[in-house]
Amino acid sequence: MKIFPILLLALSLSAPALAAQPDGAAAPEPTGVPGYQGPSASYGGFQGPTGGTENDTVAKALKAWDESPVMLTGNIVERLAGSDDKYMFRDATGQIIVDIDHELFWGKTVTPANTVRIAGEVDKEMFEATKIDVKFLEVIK
Repeated sequence: MKIFPILLLALSLSAPALAAQPDGAAAPEPTGVPGYQGPSASYGGFQGPTGGTENDTVAKALKAWDESPVMLTGNIVERLAGSDDKYMFRDATGQIIVDIDHELFWGKTVTPANTVRIAGEVDKEMFEATKIDVKFLEVIK
């Protein structure tokens, strides 16, 4: 039983060392970085096309099966009254409600004039409008 407090103490003392970057510097914050390109952009990683999910349209998403993956490019035109995370998204083929958690904005400001790319899945509920549950948001321009 005496080993448990010793292990706990050793783990708590080593945690800051494990969280540091290889060169000893603290990890930079990704928010507010010019040219930010996604959740892991400040830490490096693959920068290229996404496979497995087609670039879709709102018209295709409205006809898709529940939980189908989609990637849409267009504009968030308004926040829906009475909701903190539901917005109206529009592209050239129509409009659809999108559910975007605050964390996905990563401190970025998005206006109706911005073109955005969203990736997520179709959410079809009985007696409700079809929505997109957004998992990724990227501001294109």
